[in-house]
Parts: sequence; C-alpha cells; structure tokens
Amino acid sequence: MIAIDWGTTHLRAYRLDDAGAIVSRRSQPKGIMAISGGDFAAALDEITRDWHDAADREVVMSGMIGNRQGWVEVPYVSCPAALRDLADAVRAAPTDGARDVLICPGLVSRDADGVPDVMRGEEVQIFGALSISTTTTATVLLPGTHSKHAAVTNGSITGFVTHMTGEVFALLSDHSILGRLMAPRRVDLGSFDAGLDRARHRNGLLHHIFGVRTRMLMNELDAASLPDYLSGILIGHEIASAAISPPAIVVGEPDLGALYRRALDHIGIGAELIESDAATTRGLHAVAELRRKTRP
Repeated sequence: MIAIDWGTTHLRAYRLDDAGAIVSRRSQPKGIMAISGGDFAAALDEITRDWHDAADREVVMSGMIGNRQGWVEVPYVSCPAALRDLADAVRAAPTDGARDVLICPGLVSRDADGVPDVMRGEEVQIFGALSISTTTTATVLLPGTHSKHAAVTNGSITGFVTHMTGEVFALLSDHSILGRLMAPRRVDLGSFDAGLDRARHRNGLLHHIFGVRTRMLMNELDAASLPDYLSGILIGHEIASAAISPPAIVVGEPDLGALYRRALDHIGIGAELIESDAATTRGLHAVAELRRKTRP
C-alpha cells in the first residue's frame, strides 16, 4: 500500500510492504496550499510516478488533505475515539479508478470550558505510536509548530490540548526584537536547561521572554545561545501547564523530540521517543488493516 502524510506545506509519500514496513519514501514541498487548481490527483501521481504494482492501488492519507481546502473534507471525529472510529470515518477521494484513495478524519476535543481543539494527522501518529510502544494508556506528546498533548486510555484518545509553541518560537525569532539579537543557532543544552529552569519561576511567560533580551544585554548569554534559551522557556512553560501522567511517549523528529524528552526528564518524567515517519506509517497501515478485516 501507499501511505500519504499531506500537510499544509509538505507532501510525504511512503511505499509499504505487507507488514507495514517502509520500502521507499519521498517528500516534496507541495502541501495542500501549493497545489494549483486543487489538482491533488496529479500531485499524487507525480510523487508516486513509478509505484504501480498491484499493491500500490491502495492509498491511505492523513493530514490537512482532509480539511476544507483539501481534496475531500472529512468531518472530525469527536473524542473519545479509538482506531475503529477513525477507520469507520474515512472517506474516498474521487479518482479515475486506477487507485482506491482513502482520507482519514481528524479529531475534535473540548476542554473543561467547552472550547474546541482539533488535530489532523496527529491522531494517526498517536495510534501508530501506540502500536510501536505496545502500550494502551499513555500521555502522547507531538511537538511541532502546534504541539499536541493527548491523553490515551485503553487504546482510545480521550482528549488533547494544543500549544502554539513552535509557531510562537518562529514569530519571536523572526519578527521581534529578540530575533535581532540572535546569532545562528548553536546547540547549547546548558542554555536550554536554563530556559527550562526559568519557566518554573514566578512572573509568567511574557516576563520570562523579555528576560531573553536582558540576559543578552547584561552579557549573561551570548547571541548563539539565545535560541536554545528561548526554546527552553517556551517548552518549559508548555510542559508546566500540562497534566502529564506517565508513561509518556514523544512522537516527533529526532532533534526536536529529544528536546521534549529532555524537558520531561527535567521534571522527573521518563519518555519513549518514536520518530514521526514510523508513527505515521504504522498508523495508516493499521487503518488499512482494520478496514480490510471488516470489508464485506
């Protein structure tokens, strides 16, 4: 089968064997907003141009491809949601019949005040991570532009919370006075840890962010250490605001995932790190397998 992770900025394609292992992978900067005229079928054909064996007829997708600007809008499934709920809610994309293209839904959750929260794509990664970890109850963290913290109980996602940590980091680095002080990033885990410690002090996030500038002015941090110090503050506040119950799983790219695991370890919570591609493909394969078993 072919597994597709299609987001706002990138299109990632994976060719899987019968067991769900990745045989080949490709990536293009062709997120849904970059597809001219909404011709998603042509973009799919391009990235899978020589994948035409009989097994490649089955294509299962997740991500923003299922939102209103995507190929087919697939309504959100409400939490709590199990893998079965996800598989039951997939929708077929219109094609020329050469392939069976299915798109997974996202999830919607509401906080204690009734405010909605949504995800598209991360739900597939969560179920994939659970199959890799072989646990059914955990707190799953998915760091990124919009970081997600999901509570999973007995194999069902009972709820989740989104933190705009990555986007705020980018905005502050690229469009604020802090960015003017920063030199190209040099890995400085000591400064990252100092940011984590600062996030545990009083006076709040906005005050702590301003301190990034003043510590530079007072020559307490050099310009190349500022990005990691700021990252530590933002991730530290994200972690501190969350109710994280062990066991914890971090699903993400290796570098960012390692920082989140370090932040959790900083407060005494060990976490398993699972790489994003593995979680995505395992999750999409699980959806396909479940639909095959229940197919008339």
